[in-house]
Amino acid sequence: MAMLTRSTAPGSPKALHRFQNCIAFLWPSLHSAPTQTQTHSLQRKSTQMDPIDCLTNELVNRNSKKWDKLRYSFNKKTNKSELNSGSFSECNDIASTSFGQNVKILSKGVVSDLQSIRAPQLGLDIRSLSQAQLDNLLLSTVEIRNKPDFLYLIRECVHHQQLPSDEVLVDCLKYLMQLCHFQQIESLADLCKLHAHPLLKVYANFAPFKAMAIWRSGCADIALMTLHRGYSDCAGTDEGRRMARYVFRIIIEDTLALKSEAVLVSLLYVARSIYTDLKDIFVVACVWKQCFASDWFCDQESAADLYENYTELQQLVARRSSSLCSSFLRANNVDAVHRLIELFLEKEQREACAICLSQLFNYQYLRNDLRACAEVVKSCNALDMPLNEIQNEQFLSLFLNQPATAATRKPIKEFQYKF
Repeated sequence: MAMLTRSTAPGSPKALHRFQNCIAFLWPSLHSAPTQTQTHSLQRKSTQMDPIDCLTNELVNRNSKKWDKLRYSFNKKTNKSELNSGSFSECNDIASTSFGQNVKILSKGVVSDLQSIRAPQLGLDIRSLSQAQLDNLLLSTVEIRNKPDFLYLIRECVHHQQLPSDEVLVDCLKYLMQLCHFQQIESLADLCKLHAHPLLKVYANFAPFKAMAIWRSGCADIALMTLHRGYSDCAGTDEGRRMARYVFRIIIEDTLALKSEAVLVSLLYVARSIYTDLKDIFVVACVWKQCFASDWFCDQESAADLYENYTELQQLVARRSSSLCSSFLRANNVDAVHRLIELFLEKEQREACAICLSQLFNYQYLRNDLRACAEVVKSCNALDMPLNEIQNEQFLSLFLNQPATAATRKPIKEFQYKF
């Protein structure tokens, strides 16, 4: 003790009390229950302590009591949880419920996935359903894009050899081709063969649906071959021809959008073969349109080759010059319109050329492009294809409403409009 109080006078109460405070802070349990002798000593020496020591002593005592209470409560909870381990699951359920109530928002995709995991199948027997009930159930799953339940119903229909109505069957086939489920389409085709279903002949053994499913799966050559074989049979009816052409249009647009040269070569071969066998120019015209509107020079060369080799294509393009030009202008493809006008001039198709010039003027007028409108007017005068009276007035008003500087402004009376 003499070594600890070396810096102070012997028997100094401050040094001894500081040492006791340190001991109390490090080992609160030792200070929490002092002996009678220590209590008497502290009481006897408390009169010699300054106010700062009293405050420090009080804080240390308060801190030690606080930790004792925390330690006691922790030990009490631990013992209680060990004794009541059976109620842990109930507490966990309550906590999870309160968490779900606090969040209140769950992703629809997550909820759908959870429902699919918990109930992957509808678990009903379709043999107990009427034709109307089966149709409504299939249509509802198609409309909300409920893929698991829809595929389950299709499997049940195939298993129990029960088909929906014609209209619902076509909707199911369209949805299956979007899902790339070729096997389910093939199963429905086999089932329709057993029932001698008339739609099987209309759609050539469901060739368009199969081709679209194969195409979306990435097998381009097989898809083209399937559609090519079934196109002649589909062309016999309006419904079949419309569906086959719809699939051809999607394949052609995807081919040019992806810039696949190999698939384009195969597509050109199929288009030429269909025209040679059936004298059907539709596929050739679709390929020509997409190649003609392309920004790639090689695609434009393919379009020029088709246009030169097929007279029927030239006539079809001239007849549909209005809709064709409108589609190019809606896509803001003015360059394609200029090249189309040149084609009509080369083939001396003046009526189609005049239609394109008129639509091009309207397009530029709506954009208040005076220079472009002036070029169209100049071309019309040179080709002796004048615009109508309304368009002449529009051009005049556009010219007069343009801002001009003071040096170039002229009085309106001195302006003369000549054509």
